[in-house]
Amino acid sequence: MLPIEAIYEKLVAQLQQHNTVLLQAPPGAGKSTWLPLNLMKNNCFKHIVMLEPRRLAARNIAQFLAQQQNEALGHSIGLRIRNEVAVSEHTRLEIVTEGVLTKMLQSDPELTGIDLLIFDEFHERSLAADTALAFALETQGVFRDDLKILVMSATLDSTRYQAFLDCPVVASDGRSYPVSEIYQPLRDEAKWLEAMPSLVLNALQQQTGSALVFLPGKREINFLYQSLADKVSADTQVVTLFGEQDKATQQAAIAPAKDGLRKVVLTTNVAETSLTIEGIRIVVDSGKRRAAQFNLKTGVTELVTVSISRSSAVQRAGRAGRVEAGIVYRLGSHEQFERRDKHDVPEILSSDIASLVLEAKVWGSEVEQLPLLDVPSSGALQQAHSLLSMLEATDETGKVTELGRKMHQFGTEPRLAHMLLKATALEADSPGISHLACYLVALLESRASGSPELRVALQSQFEKPQKSFTQSLRPWLKRLKISERSMLSCEYLSLLVALAFPDRLAKRRGQGFVLANGAGVNSHETHWLDCDYLAIASLGGHKGQRIFSATELNVSLLQQTLPHLFEEKDMCEFDEKAERFIHEQRLQLGALVIESKPSTKTLDVQARTQAWLNLVAKHGLTLFNDYQQVQPLLNRMTLAQRFYPEEFANLDEAALLNRIEDWLAPYLVDIKKLVELKKLDLTSAIKGLLDWHQQQRLDEILPPRIQVPSGSNIKIEYPLQGPAKLSVRMQEVYGLLASPVLCNGKLPLLMELLSPAHRPLQLTQDLAHFWQTSYKDVQKEMKGRYPKHFWPDDPATAQATNKVKSRM
Repeated sequence: MLPIEAIYEKLVAQLQQHNTVLLQAPPGAGKSTWLPLNLMKNNCFKHIVMLEPRRLAARNIAQFLAQQQNEALGHSIGLRIRNEVAVSEHTRLEIVTEGVLTKMLQSDPELTGIDLLIFDEFHERSLAADTALAFALETQGVFRDDLKILVMSATLDSTRYQAFLDCPVVASDGRSYPVSEIYQPLRDEAKWLEAMPSLVLNALQQQTGSALVFLPGKREINFLYQSLADKVSADTQVVTLFGEQDKATQQAAIAPAKDGLRKVVLTTNVAETSLTIEGIRIVVDSGKRRAAQFNLKTGVTELVTVSISRSSAVQRAGRAGRVEAGIVYRLGSHEQFERRDKHDVPEILSSDIASLVLEAKVWGSEVEQLPLLDVPSSGALQQAHSLLSMLEATDETGKVTELGRKMHQFGTEPRLAHMLLKATALEADSPGISHLACYLVALLESRASGSPELRVALQSQFEKPQKSFTQSLRPWLKRLKISERSMLSCEYLSLLVALAFPDRLAKRRGQGFVLANGAGVNSHETHWLDCDYLAIASLGGHKGQRIFSATELNVSLLQQTLPHLFEEKDMCEFDEKAERFIHEQRLQLGALVIESKPSTKTLDVQARTQAWLNLVAKHGLTLFNDYQQVQPLLNRMTLAQRFYPEEFANLDEAALLNRIEDWLAPYLVDIKKLVELKKLDLTSAIKGLLDWHQQQRLDEILPPRIQVPSGSNIKIEYPLQGPAKLSVRMQEVYGLLASPVLCNGKLPLLMELLSPAHRPLQLTQDLAHFWQTSYKDVQKEMKGRYPKHFWPDDPATAQATNKVKSRM
């Protein structure tokens, strides 16, 4: 009996009484297979759609459930994933993934005929799942008050999710079989990969059964595969499993080992959830994963190797307890494990969200208006809006264009959709450009190895394509109804890169390049050494400044074909080296100056003011002399918004720079020299953003200073993390019965009590408790060290002083 069976009746009852329910069920409970199948078989719901975050898991769950029904896939059990659909008029339970549910909602917001949505393994917090849930909640609230939503996971952050969804939680018992743990400490964290072969071999020698080995990516899998090849025994088969493999290879990897053999499956977190591999009772966990980290400065999503969270580690370990008692070998100490984050950072906070912004606009909303568990930062939203504008997906008012709607329906990320659609439109004047576009998309999607020079890499795939490249290429040729050609029209290559990555067009500057978005990147070690302009397709590495793939940019062709990317501007800048204003007429491609000549217009106040604003935006507020004096005010304003968002807008430093024209421009009208700018009264300028009432309120809840019983006004420090801090000599707070209260108790105050020589004696957030307890020990020591100072027996009632005893 599966654990999920014990709570089945309770869950059904909750779904009948409530529109939304959370289910928490550890690995092996049967939540992804037994539960949806029985909800269908028992006619609890007419049509169920279950969202799986991974294609491999979705396909295997669908095939398993169809087998349980003794049916072919596509009858009562359906599957919808990218490039693979198996549904019919008889389908009552659909397994979907890869944003399919979002497309279903966009095409039919009422979800006609569907009465239950299941979000499986929601803890993975993919961008597609967050988007689909937000749309589903709006559908439920506006169109379908009868629509049921079941959110389930093995490691739900139940308290937070329950508060967000305002719904009941149903919890299942633990996994079917126990899993014991063995930790392998590391001497050098940087050499974790070199430690993996011996850890796997030890596990195989000490245990019986097959093993599942978790690694961050394909590169590490290949390393371990080569390391184990001639070291495992003859009865052990080593196989690999990752997302880019074809379906047949994946199915072979998860198939049971043959009689008399054991299997070692080297995999990524593609096997972390909703996947049972028969015979696995050993898990070897590297504790690493590949995570997307979006670089706002370069506009690049970088894949970096990071430590997994504790919840992910629990998921991985659960793979060992699916069919019998198992064991997990974890690389690293138990202490390191306990220091990991509780949950992984969701994609919505760490990835490019341009696709989400476009989805929301097509839905008829803005991201900020959607019911989202986590809201992206203002910087991420601003970057996404800027990119969509460059891709012609939105107009100057921010509304979706007709091209933007076509991009949304195209089934790939906005950048590539824009390139393919525009290439199709340009085919008549540029024969072969659509064919070349399909090749470029396939190269980028498959990540097929090759030269950093895109022309060389594409020609190589044209002449001798890799298997992964061909698998990606065929659907796009079919989609655009293009036949293979006898040659590639590479003369249009930089134009295609510009269509997909207009923010990554680059001009040489010094020893590197500057991008159209204003960020700087490094020159490549061996390629494009003499090129003045580049069209860059792939960036990454340290701070996203390394060029992975690019080609020389044909600026003239680009200007003829995509004139909307260029803009003529009358620009005024302050040259810091020459200490003078430069006033020019420029042809610009984003931040790139293509041509310039002296302006014929008069340098007026408006132009000069804009030059100062640009200079401040470049350097930040540190440009001003009194920045250090302003920092405490900025921290207080940030904290005020955190604790009282209904009263205070976000006015942290990033927000101030984003709206710099609103508050700083009036103070720049009469400034003509850099030295005058640096001396500007920044405090007054920033305070001007608060009305009189807000300024009074800020001083009330977060006073810059506080008067202590001695009469002194002592400054309070306000760090953005942790409690506020008041450093004061102990004699000056005698008679104070309790610690001062900030923000009506929302922000704790740490009192640092000092000696007469201003050295720390005690840290406390509860002054009354300190007077009653530890003070006696401090008094004994201080009487001998500072006999001229007052050390009363009852400090809570004694007179405060800032003088020695003889002058009191």
